[in-house]
Amino acid sequence: MKARHVLLPIVSVLLAGWVAPVEAQTEPKKRTIEVSGSAEVSAAPDLAIISFAVETTAADAAAAVEQNAARSAKVTSALKQRLGGKDQLSTAGYGLEPRYQQQERGSQAPPTIAGYVAHNDVRVQTHNLDHVGQLIDAAIAAGANRVSELQFTLEDRNPTLRIALAKAGSEARAQAESIAAALGVQLKQVIAASSSPPPIMPRRYEGRALAAEARAPTPLEPGDVTVSATLQVTYEIE
Repeated sequence: MKARHVLLPIVSVLLAGWVAPVEAQTEPKKRTIEVSGSAEVSAAPDLAIISFAVETTAADAAAAVEQNAARSAKVTSALKQRLGGKDQLSTAGYGLEPRYQQQERGSQAPPTIAGYVAHNDVRVQTHNLDHVGQLIDAAIAAGANRVSELQFTLEDRNPTLRIALAKAGSEARAQAESIAAALGVQLKQVIAASSSPPPIMPRRYEGRALAAEARAPTPLEPGDVTVSATLQVTYEIE
């Protein structure tokens, strides 16, 4: 008996690329209020940064470098004797430049080198703020020519920064509530927030030339430093 082959109709439904029409649904745009709160917090400094300039001048470069090395070593030694275990001393910069002879007005002659200036910056970071004046006096007596930098700052500003950010957030909230009340709307949740804390504002003193001869001890009052923060907040309103 022969087998019979039955051909069944095959229906192919192509679904690829077919998308059922869906009515476009877009969420209504949220209504928002954007505010910016700022705050400043003062704190007593716990770190002093001092840079002492040691400059020497000589007719030739080698002599200027040699004299500078000897004087810088004396300055460094005098400072190390007065620094604590957590304090730091480092070289912040070094340079050697020619000093040119001033030509007469109208002269076409090329400038000539009259000598060389060697410059060494010795930088100190100390936690003993009461002895900063003594460090300056010792460095000058040992051969430093100038205090090129003096600032009182915070070794770790994060705890003070967090306080400033909290106050900035409270200020931002108060501003948003005032705006909402004026517009007759209600504040809802915070949609976005970002902070942009500026750098710490240390207490700086302008560098000035200091004579090396005997003089009265240098009095210094550190004063407070300021840490500020700004917080941008976006609130949803209804």
